[in-house]
Amino acid sequence: MAKCTIDGREVEFVAGTNLIEVAAKAGIEIPYFCYHPGLSIVAQCRMCAVEIEKMPKLQTACSTPATEGMVVKTRSDRVRQNQKSVMEFLLINHPLDCPICDKSGECDLQDQSFKYGDPYMRYTEERRTYLDLDMGPVIKKNMNRCIHCTRCIRFGTEVAGIHEMVAVQRGSNTEITTVDGRPLETDYAGNYSDVCPTGSLTLKDFRFRKRAWFLKKTPTVCEGCSRGCNMEIHQDANVIYRCLPRTNMEVNKYWLCDEGRFNYHYVNQEDRIVLPTLQAGESYQPTDWNQAIDQAKAVFNGKKLAILVGTDLTNEEAIQLQTFLPKQFGNAPVFHFGTPGIASTQDDAPADQILKRKSRTSNLNGFEKLGFKGFESLPAGIEAVLVIRGGRAEIPKFAAGVKVVGLGVFHTAENPGFEVVLPGTSFAEKDGTIVNFEGREQKLKRSINPRGQCKQLPEILMMWMNRGMSAGVAS
Repeated sequence: MAKCTIDGREVEFVAGTNLIEVAAKAGIEIPYFCYHPGLSIVAQCRMCAVEIEKMPKLQTACSTPATEGMVVKTRSDRVRQNQKSVMEFLLINHPLDCPICDKSGECDLQDQSFKYGDPYMRYTEERRTYLDLDMGPVIKKNMNRCIHCTRCIRFGTEVAGIHEMVAVQRGSNTEITTVDGRPLETDYAGNYSDVCPTGSLTLKDFRFRKRAWFLKKTPTVCEGCSRGCNMEIHQDANVIYRCLPRTNMEVNKYWLCDEGRFNYHYVNQEDRIVLPTLQAGESYQPTDWNQAIDQAKAVFNGKKLAILVGTDLTNEEAIQLQTFLPKQFGNAPVFHFGTPGIASTQDDAPADQILKRKSRTSNLNGFEKLGFKGFESLPAGIEAVLVIRGGRAEIPKFAAGVKVVGLGVFHTAENPGFEVVLPGTSFAEKDGTIVNFEGREQKLKRSINPRGQCKQLPEILMMWMNRGMSAGVAS
């Protein structure tokens, strides 16, 4: 393998790799702003300039591929002076609003100003200011903080596949905006905030809600579709505040769609049923677990039953149900459900050219591998249905007169006809394994404790078995 020398250290590299990546693998930091590994290289911020032997001028590390025998200095006096100059230039118009900026605590400009900048500022003129137009429901723009790295423009064109972000005017009047000032149209708008190295593009959903350093981060998997994008859940005091993409080059690379990013809201939603409940007219009446289970058994007693299991559950939960259901409900038919029109992996397909899949649950492939059959319609004569899901699977509509009991995550607005609800845990409240559309096994990790009296599926099944004999289900 080819070798070069960086700051006196001999480093191996793969041909074609730029100096930023080669140095990073050796544990040597080269600062940058405009460079992003998932975007094209423009070398315009000049922060990554390094000194290379036999080259009279400093070279941008992002656009310079390493070569055999190359000798690079990232800490020489020339390099340090360049870094100070670049930081001084970038901070000329940058407002001093770190105390109120949502990016504070995880801001590249903040970090590199501290590491590589000069504590003295020579600029005494007034800073430029902008009036920002609305960019739609996802992103809030603060152009005053922009350093013109153009990551957002490149993301829109190269990844999202829509040329909606542009730079207008020139020099110190340059402004990043949308074409004709229109709202953002892409379903991946949240990534604009992710790639922005400053607080210029921030998420409206997270704006002024919580400081970044208070958040506890849990690596997990998105349940939004059968791709299973890798992401982090950020929470504090058992409340989820945001979800951000986690890099996995084999699944989602650096990105996350808006649907998956904001899917977590149902976990904290006010109308989520977090207590065992019984139907009382058009509303629900909270009760205790024993009474709720007894009532559920009474609903099924003597009736012909079908069981629907959501493909938003984990493999571990599915296996537990394969043991539990035959013992408790005999030969009652069991089907998996999740997305209308997607009864099997054969029906699943890309929903766009980036990440989204048509199956809107994460474990369709896992359920098929375990032998569950897809739901299309209820068999003739069914009088009662047990619906078990994790919160994402879409509940089918049932004929009038069919009694329904829910086990899992439900909201009052979506199931007014349920006789009983036994509250379970969402994807953020449990550990488990899912299998994405490629057959890749991935891990869900619990980031928060279950809300209210919601319980893990094994605990609910154990309570069911301990409440006397099995329900007398008609065969």
